[in-house]
Amino acid sequence: MAADGGRLRTAQAAQACAICKTRKKKCSKSLPSCEYCTRKELDCVYALDLSPQNHAAPTPDNSHTAPNWGTRPPVNAISSQLTPETTSQVYLEVHGIIRATGQFVDDISARYFQGFHRHLPIVSRTRFYNNITLGAAPAADVSVLLLVICLITYAPALGYQSRHEAARPVKQHSLYLTARSLFAQVQVSCTPSVPLIQAAILLAVYEYTHGRPDDALTTITGSARMAYAARIHTGDRLQTQMTRIAGHNADIDFLLQAEEAANTWWGIVVYERIFLSEATVFDQPMVTVFPGGDARLPIEPQVLDQLDLLDLESLPNIPVSCLTSPKVGGFSRTTQATCLLDLVLKSFNTPAIDSRLLQLDRLNTNIQALLSLVMPQCQDQSGGFCTALHIAIRALFQLHWHILDQPSQAVIALFNPLEEWQKRSQEALDTVTKIVFDTAESLVAASPVNTVIIDSMPPTYPYIARAALRHIHSDTRKENVACLKSAEEVIQTSLDKYFKRWSVGDK
Repeated sequence: MAADGGRLRTAQAAQACAICKTRKKKCSKSLPSCEYCTRKELDCVYALDLSPQNHAAPTPDNSHTAPNWGTRPPVNAISSQLTPETTSQVYLEVHGIIRATGQFVDDISARYFQGFHRHLPIVSRTRFYNNITLGAAPAADVSVLLLVICLITYAPALGYQSRHEAARPVKQHSLYLTARSLFAQVQVSCTPSVPLIQAAILLAVYEYTHGRPDDALTTITGSARMAYAARIHTGDRLQTQMTRIAGHNADIDFLLQAEEAANTWWGIVVYERIFLSEATVFDQPMVTVFPGGDARLPIEPQVLDQLDLLDLESLPNIPVSCLTSPKVGGFSRTTQATCLLDLVLKSFNTPAIDSRLLQLDRLNTNIQALLSLVMPQCQDQSGGFCTALHIAIRALFQLHWHILDQPSQAVIALFNPLEEWQKRSQEALDTVTKIVFDTAESLVAASPVNTVIIDSMPPTYPYIARAALRHIHSDTRKENVACLKSAEEVIQTSLDKYFKRWSVGDK
């Protein structure tokens, strides 16, 4: 039986929407958008009543106190402030919204784990399905995560239709506002938990892919603070090591929780730097600190999904600084590419231009080496390797733009004059723009509704495409005019096609 279980006959909210409340008019309470908001093409947002019901006044014996977690981080903690009735209400409303998009829980779950999960494996497939298929309504934080997964995977242009034939396609922005509102309400009612942190990360990625990197950065920093509160930032693998030494799987569920939490923390670290690269205020401080080179790389989605079936001795234990190991997977490569991007961003603060250029030159060599490793893997496998490729490309754009932006009167004591450095930077930008052009060609060649191609594109693609267009537009070399014009048209067409999947329902 599908995870939906056929339990919901109607898709209605428990309360009137915010607009109808303001108008003081009767609301149809249809999900995800009431009849009035649908008719007026307004963004309909519902607010849930998450206040505890029928609770006795707290006493010193039953009042909520912070638990003593000791050395074991609360990687799956959830507050008991929500009543079972409210928890069920949250899930039923989420369920109704999903059905209104023309999908079932199984549909969005399958598409998420077959697509976006390969770029950012922070959600354990095993734990996720266990949480939504155990009969009772899942916890509120899991319901929020489910709704955000629906938002991430929803693509009206790919043919999803509402189960009501006469209904208009669900507007994706309305779906986003509903998810944002529900997340905020549950966040203030529950203790920070891994599912809630994961929901925040995915919301940030949605904002980023829709051209709002500043909002995405704000959201990801909020998720980082939640992660600090939940203590998943410690990277403590003590329990894992103890289990390995004992030679048995005595606490496999805790191991699964710990590895999922570790990947979730890596997701925050990686995407905070990605978002910062596009933010309006570029020099703002980061909330997270990138782990040292001896930190263990995250586990890959195929390992995370089967961790309860694997021999613990087979788990990889490769440090971030190891670029040459053939056992490094896509998400680990993404982490290593982000490490290099982090070093590029930090190098811009080096006061002396001579020292700065030497740092950038070494980083350029390292990034080029990573590209040579990742590109063949990206052609054979999609997912994390492509994300790593895009991050490395973005780091090179940042690095060489910085060199080109140096004033001509800058005093350089190095052997090569500044003009030589800038000439090499132009050549490097030509090379990475050609790589982006090749990627754009493959996207343009795909059929109009090829979900496999669409889902295989990392969320970073629009930004490296625009970076390539920026280089093309700034290139004044006459001998390149025809070639660059052709590349510009292909890259712009690929961007139009990338965003077309969201076009239906948001007009």
